[in-house]
Amino acid sequence: MSTIVNLFTLWSAAPLLCLAVPAHGMNPRGAPAVIHLEPYVENHWTFKARIKGHEELFLMDTGGGLTAVSPEAAAEIGCESWGQLTGFRMRGDRVDMKRCDNVEIDAGGILLRLPTTGIWDFSKMMPKDAAPIAGNVGLDAFAGRVITLDIGNRQLVIETPKSLKARIAAAKEVPVQFIKEAEGYSTTIAAALDTPKGRIWMHLDSGDDAPITIGSHIAGAMGLDSQKKGAQPLDASLVGAVALRGSAYVKDIIFDGNVGAPIISGWIVTMDLVHQRLWIAPAQKD
Repeated sequence: MSTIVNLFTLWSAAPLLCLAVPAHGMNPRGAPAVIHLEPYVENHWTFKARIKGHEELFLMDTGGGLTAVSPEAAAEIGCESWGQLTGFRMRGDRVDMKRCDNVEIDAGGILLRLPTTGIWDFSKMMPKDAAPIAGNVGLDAFAGRVITLDIGNRQLVIETPKSLKARIAAAKEVPVQFIKEAEGYSTTIAAALDTPKGRIWMHLDSGDDAPITIGSHIAGAMGLDSQKKGAQPLDASLVGAVALRGSAYVKDIIFDGNVGAPIISGWIVTMDLVHQRLWIAPAQKD
């Protein structure tokens, strides 16, 4: 199911989706807003939201790049497809999709307004018995916000200034790149990792079911065998002393590496999409 993740790993950032809440995602009572996550197939996570009064499932995918809706969802809300959005998957294959404008969904009382989304047929990538999804929500959806992905507690939190201060007190800051492409419509992030050869960048991809993927072009710098097809143990650390340990797969990809859901589920990841900062703490279940 890693193909879902890399549906549109476009390396890009733009305010596709704005939250109808005050600054930093604060709800009217001043507390952080929370979107509750539910497990899906093969380490993927979804949340329920209403679109035109109908409850649907949406994938939460930090590596997806561009938020997209299914053709059925686009038709349901009367959104006419037009134009084209183009990007590239992790393996380098090109993706073209039609665009859909002015979409609104209600995620547990949080109104999500999407000026522009892609349109993609997710059914082609899902197991036949999987529940249908209406869309794939990426980090572009939270432009101008500070969010925390806490898979261990099954939630995505839109932080307030007060909650952010408390959140990062016990977290470690990691140098990060916000990666932009697709005419500014997509957002993915990559965390720094230093090797004996130099610094590389690992994408954080909650939609990928592989623990760690390393590009064959830097496998040697990571102490890995670039010719081995199966899993190899990796014991490394992101810059900031965040341990990165698990099964790594070496593949021919177009960026340095990818950290998937099995690793991210052990972290609490806070992303400041305003000031382009990243903090990671060990997961702690409530």
